Formats: sequence, C-alpha cells, structure tokens
Amino acid sequence: MRILSITDKYGGKRLINPNQITQIWDERGPSTGAKEVIITLSCGSHIRTQFTTIDHALDYIQRASSHSLVGG
Repeated sequence: MRILSITDKYGGKRLINPNQITQIWDERGPSTGAKEVIITLSCGSHIRTQFTTIDHALDYIQRASSHSLVGG
C-alpha cells in the first residue's frame, strides 16, 4: 500500500492512501474568497490543502514518494 504525506491548509500533516482519493476540486473559501484545493477521500473526509491548483495537487500525488512507517 502506498501512503502519501499531505500538508493541510492549517499546516497539519495527513497520511493518506492515494487509492482512496475520490475527488480533487477547488472552491472559493467562505471567509476570504480565496481559491482552495480540496481532496475528498472515499470515507467522506475532505482535506483542505495548501496546493494552489488542481494540477499541482495531481502532479504531487502522481510523483510523490511513499511515506515509510517505522515500527518500534
């Protein structure tokens, strides 16, 4: 299983399985009107990302190295 690290809009780190991504979309933020790129997962969760375009998000998801989990 491939796991990617994504930084959300607020600086938090999320580890996601890219096979669970159902949608990548943008919308205008409710408070500032700034465009936000959002990743939706099959569980229904939404991640508001720091990506500036859908193309940047897709490029990262396709090229990013997998995150390794180290047991201990």
